[in-house]
Amino acid sequence: MAEDPSKSYKLRFVAEQVSHHPPISCFYCECKEKRLCVNTHIWTKSKFMGMSVGVSMIGEGVLRLLEHGEEYVFTLPSAYARSILTIPWVELGGKVSISCAKTGYSATVIFHTKPFYGGKVHRVTAEVKHNPTNTIVCKAHGEWNGTLEFTYNNGETRVIDTTTLPVYPKKIRPLEKQGPMESRNLWQEVTRYLRLGDIDAATEQKRLLEEKQRVEERKRENLHTPWRPKYFIQEGDGWVYFNPLWKAH
Repeated sequence: MAEDPSKSYKLRFVAEQVSHHPPISCFYCECKEKRLCVNTHIWTKSKFMGMSVGVSMIGEGVLRLLEHGEEYVFTLPSAYARSILTIPWVELGGKVSISCAKTGYSATVIFHTKPFYGGKVHRVTAEVKHNPTNTIVCKAHGEWNGTLEFTYNNGETRVIDTTTLPVYPKKIRPLEKQGPMESRNLWQEVTRYLRLGDIDAATEQKRLLEEKQRVEERKRENLHTPWRPKYFIQEGDGWVYFNPLWKAH
C-alpha cells in the first residue's frame, strides 16, 4: 500500500526451506511498482541457557533499490525466548550490520537485551557512517517496536512511532488452491489438532508427515536424485530467488 490512498502497491513474498541439514530457509520479497526487492537466506543455531532459549540467525540478506542501482547487504539479530517455564516472552538481541558498497554508507544496529535486574525491553541504538569520509551522519535510539528518534549530524531530529504505522493484511490463497508442499496445506492437520488442544493427535499427525517425507527421501537416494528447491537456486555460499526483479528488469 502507499501513503496516498489513491495509489496502492503490491508486495509479493515467497519463502522456502531449501536444506534440512543445516536447516536453511530463504525469503524473497519484491515490489515491482517501487522497483525494490529483498533476497535473504538464513539458518538457525539454537542453545539453551537455563530459563531461556537463544536462536542465532546465520546468513544475510540483500535489499536492492533498482531505481538507484544500490544494494544493501544486512545481517539479522538473534532471538531469545525468556522465562520459558513461567510466563514466556520474546526479545531480539545482538548486532546487525548494513552496508552499501556503491554509496559508501554503513550502519550498525545494536538490539539490547534486557538486563536481569531493571532496564527496558526492546531497546535499540544505531549509527550510520559515511566510510569514505569517516563521518557519523546519523544516530538513533529507542525501541524497535515503539518510538525511534533519529539525530543527524546537522542537528536535525526525526521521530518515528512504529505503533502508528498501518498494518496491512496478508492475502493467501485458500488451502484448496495451494500446492501440496505449501506450509499451510502440508501442516493443516497438525494445525487443526493444535487449535483443538489435542496435543497427542497433533503429535501423531506430525509423525505421519515426517515419516512420509523420510520415505520420499529414501526413494530419491535410491534413484540418486538430488533434492531440488522449487523457488531458489544456490549461488556460491548463498541462495537467490529463481526469477528476481533485478534480472527481470
